[in-house]
Amino acid sequence: MEQAAQDAAASVSVKGMRDPDWKPYSAMLKGVKRFEEKHALAPGTELKFILEPRRADVDMQGIALRLESDEAGLAIPLEERNIFSLPVGQGPLYDKAELTVNRKAGSVRWIPYVRSAATSDTLRRLGDLRLACEVHWAIDKETLPFAMRTMMSAMGGPCNFVSQKGTYSFTETRRITAATISFNGKSAPVPFSGSSFTPPLREQDWSDDSTIELAFDNDQAAQ
Repeated sequence: MEQAAQDAAASVSVKGMRDPDWKPYSAMLKGVKRFEEKHALAPGTELKFILEPRRADVDMQGIALRLESDEAGLAIPLEERNIFSLPVGQGPLYDKAELTVNRKAGSVRWIPYVRSAATSDTLRRLGDLRLACEVHWAIDKETLPFAMRTMMSAMGGPCNFVSQKGTYSFTETRRITAATISFNGKSAPVPFSGSSFTPPLREQDWSDDSTIELAFDNDQAAQ
């Protein structure tokens, strides 16, 4: 995206949109704290987030993201593919702030974007995925009903479910045709369905440095 387009998008206020998509700033900061606590899972990474469409008909061009409170507002610049860094340390004016985007509520997914240097859209590092899961859970558990949050926590949380019935999947924007995890000469298939894959986050016999290779159907986007 050209810089002029980025600047124009960042200058658009979402206050005029009825029922915009949003996230509590306080919850997002819980994700930042969890990233710092678990950074050893992916020591070469920095925490970013990516906005992705929940449905194929959501227009992701011209996205504008803001940090808004009753007292102040701040435009957050978006990189290519609507990736952004969360501003921290904004002071008491933003204690009850919300992150808002100029799309209807339920239109976008707010996903932790944790990528080591050697990874790509088709090659992922297991430690990166483990850390992204930890961040995502730290954010989303703040908005879950108490009973569900308690039940999930009792099971170890989605990144470390004690039951084999519990899984945590990652969703792509394209349909997956194959997924394989490899490390030190050992490899195994990774379960996938449609555009989602389920890596072995809790299985400690797979090192954080294990890599997952994904293959996609390039002719068909995920629905």
